[in-house]
Amino acid sequence: MEDKNIEDAALNLANNIDSNSLNLLKKYSFGKRGNLEFWQRISADSFLYTFSLEQNVDTLQLVLFRPFSFIRDFACNYQFDTSLYYKFHFSRLKDTIVRLAATNKQGTQNIKDTSLCVKDIFPSRNPFETLTTLTGIKNKYSFVGTSYRSDIGDFIEFWLSPDFKLTYLPDTFNMNPKFKKYWLDDFSKGKKIKEHWILRRAT
Repeated sequence: MEDKNIEDAALNLANNIDSNSLNLLKKYSFGKRGNLEFWQRISADSFLYTFSLEQNVDTLQLVLFRPFSFIRDFACNYQFDTSLYYKFHFSRLKDTIVRLAATNKQGTQNIKDTSLCVKDIFPSRNPFETLTTLTGIKNKYSFVGTSYRSDIGDFIEFWLSPDFKLTYLPDTFNMNPKFKKYWLDDFSKGKKIKEHWILRRAT
């Protein structure tokens, strides 16, 4: 993407993203590895779990890693056997879970066709809705990655391409003194495109 197009994309994001979306991106970071796109639940310097949403013809599939942290956010009536499996799949057609699957380290899947209401599996919060909201934010602003580390400072980074990142510094911006000089020096190399927003090349 050319520099002018990057700045246009940065301004579009800075001018239009809302506070609810920003707050959600303090909880979940987005990443890509090859063709795989995924979201990770953030806790300071750690990722608690990873999940993604995949469209498969007429079904929507939720893919999940590290389920025991996941169920703290999304109560779930499915029994996760992590002694045998490391990846879990929930396939949804409309409001029905039509397939449950689990993958072991050899890549073999245990598949069970079913017909359960989403609420029967996720009685309190629906992770499909959370992932759909997150994916909508990502698609609207076309970023390729995000990062938020509360242990470093209260700022969000948006990767607009492998070479450019846009940083949001809120009014309540604070920084861990241990990292302050490094990050302020890094921010100073960028361009302030709007109050609270700095665009710079990745280093």
